[in-house]
Amino acid sequence: IEDYCTGLKALLYLKSIEELADWDGQSPPIISHQKGKPVPRVAELMGQKLPSFGPYLEQRKKIIAASKIRQKDQNTACSPLQRKHFNSQKPIPAIKDVIGKSLQYLGTFGEMSIMEQVVALVDEEMCINCGKCYMTCNDSGYQAIQFDPETHLPTVSDTCTGCTLCLSVCPIMDCIRMVSRATPYQPKRGLPLAVKPVC
Repeated sequence: IEDYCTGLKALLYLKSIEELADWDGQSPPIISHQKGKPVPRVAELMGQKLPSFGPYLEQRKKIIAASKIRQKDQNTACSPLQRKHFNSQKPIPAIKDVIGKSLQYLGTFGEMSIMEQVVALVDEEMCINCGKCYMTCNDSGYQAIQFDPETHLPTVSDTCTGCTLCLSVCPIMDCIRMVSRATPYQPKRGLPLAVKPVC
């Protein structure tokens, strides 16, 4: 329970800092990385997506090394991030001030919009090709994720229902994100019944 109390105290303190007024308590999006280090997007460098294993990994390393040499020659390497220091200008809110803040977002199923659908989006640069998203999607019967037979890169088809099972089993944080569906969702109910039911 100490973690919960410490996190709540930190959130209340951050509400007193004006520069962080738009922060809602969620972690910021994670930049694309491999093994914790930011990597350039190989697809942008050479126009082809490559996984991070076997002979593809060697090819990736050569492309990234050449890109870093070009950046060094052009003096466009990433500068280290500067830490910002914020001071509390407002009084720190009490717990009673934040109780019930999210009640406005709760409601019945009938009040929800059925047009607001999400689908999975896989970041190929962060993917470690473990196949967990593919297995859970197929085991649940949706079969919306396919793996490329050569590169093992996952692709999400338009049959994705937005169930977030793949997101929950992915071992890499923010490798799979749920984004708004661009097309209207048409559920696939399987084959129609050959005979009409009696009742």
